[in-house]
Amino acid sequence: MSSGTNPKPRTGATSSKPSKPASPLTKLYLILYNGLSFSLWATCTLHGLSLLANGTPLPMIFNQVYPLLLITQSLALLEILHSLVGLVRAPVATTAMQVASRILLVWGIMYLFQGRIVGNVRTITATPQTGDYAFLGCLSAWGVTECIRYGFFVLQVSGVGVPAWWAWLRYNTFYVLYPLGISSECVMVVKALGPAAELSAAYWWFLVVVLGIYVPGSYILYTHMIAQRRKALKKT
Repeated sequence: MSSGTNPKPRTGATSSKPSKPASPLTKLYLILYNGLSFSLWATCTLHGLSLLANGTPLPMIFNQVYPLLLITQSLALLEILHSLVGLVRAPVATTAMQVASRILLVWGIMYLFQGRIVGNVRTITATPQTGDYAFLGCLSAWGVTECIRYGFFVLQVSGVGVPAWWAWLRYNTFYVLYPLGISSECVMVVKALGPAAELSAAYWWFLVVVLGIYVPGSYILYTHMIAQRRKALKKT
């Protein structure tokens, strides 16, 4: 349940700013981490959208974008460590849950079932599947969200200052991006049920449980994001 953007716990009420006055080394690390994450997400997103604009078949978009997306999203595992050691103000449990849901998508579904529900690097077909559209939805929602979020943190931690329009994007774009991302994630999980059943009955049941959590969890998280948005805007 991680597709929403800005005001959720990992990206809104909490912050990538240090939980206490940062040392110059800590500050430099956070700037480099957020700057690298911003660059990687911007590359994935712009590359994918440019391929789409040029009429590239959806399976081929997956083939070309997914390898870098896998690395980019896996890098977010460091955010659990950041929260755990108190490097940033973010609840460990919430951060772990949100990062884990993305890791499930990129490793537990996209990686495992390439060619079954999304394009395959070995067997390229110009005929898109439902999973290819869902992948495009995930890429769009995740990419725009993370570019806004990591860019915000770079400006915030560096002390440059966040422009009002960027802050507006951070606290408003989730209204559109969260439904797009969460629905795309759910479609991918549903499409993975068939291949998962062939792989393992236990894995099929695991994905069923995940879907059961997505529905109520998405509503709770969405309303929480709205509440966090109000708090953040009230401070400004």
